Amino acid sequence: MKDQLMDSLKSELGELARNSCMDFFGVAPLERFNGVHYRMRPQAHLESAKCAISIGIRYPLAMYENAGKSKAESYMSMDMYENNAMHSASLTAAMDISRRLEDRGWKAVPITIKMFRVKPYKDIPGFWTQDFRNDVAAVAAGHGELGLNGAVISPDYGTRQLFTSIVTDAPLEADPLYSGPSLCDSCMKCVSACKMNAISSDSYEEIEIGGRKFKTLRKDVWRCMWSKKFMLNAEMGPKLHGLDVSIAPPDGEITEDDVKKALSEKGAKGGLQTWYTYSMRECERECVPPHLRGQDIVKRHSEKRKKSQGG
Repeated sequence: MKDQLMDSLKSELGELARNSCMDFFGVAPLERFNGVHYRMRPQAHLESAKCAISIGIRYPLAMYENAGKSKAESYMSMDMYENNAMHSASLTAAMDISRRLEDRGWKAVPITIKMFRVKPYKDIPGFWTQDFRNDVAAVAAGHGELGLNGAVISPDYGTRQLFTSIVTDAPLEADPLYSGPSLCDSCMKCVSACKMNAISSDSYEEIEIGGRKFKTLRKDVWRCMWSKKFMLNAEMGPKLHGLDVSIAPPDGEITEDDVKKALSEKGAKGGLQTWYTYSMRECERECVPPHLRGQDIVKRHSEKRKKSQGG
């Protein structure tokens, strides 16, 4: 009887996610998070946690592919839809799922997106860390694999989706890990696409998710954030907003003081436009899994959706 109730609840939550514009819904058990720091596991957010729910929304695919490449030469839609519409939809869906779980008598903690601790925190080493790994949760819930660039690659959309999570004490049945053909064939296009040279081509880190080990290329996170977060490299996007101002990072290690100085210089040179720019993650856009290369992803998505609906 309990299993039937949990199956019914899981189906209810999945339908709620789909009705909230989500394209992904899956459940990951606690043991699949053993490879991450204990402060980033589900139990760190809810001591009585039994699992984590991973939800995700795909980007408008034509927008993702054409941003900065069409005659408009604009990243404005990417900025608006990623950082506003998609974030809002994902957070609202996570909140709705959390509220529905509470309505059914279970505790739930919705997780945020793209929030970082800039400096090392207590026993968490390194800079620019998160308090929960939505990427690990997505892989642990069966949505895809981690590519060499560290991004989640799904079989339907490659890197073209955004994930968040909900931690709950509801004992929902876990979904299987992705088991199809490899989604990353080490093409290294992510390395050549990064104009910041932030991704190593020969140094790896390893993370275990559900008994599977994924290799990711080491990344100079400060060098990545120089463009991704602070938009200090005009060639990665700001130039197409009308801000042709680049501040070159120093050689070697980048510090917080280096970023503060560069932002001051950028503001003095760029003026008001400094704060209305967007930086494209070309390392992710160039990442297309082997079976999707040369494919019309929109047509493929439409046909798969029609088939799933019996059309």
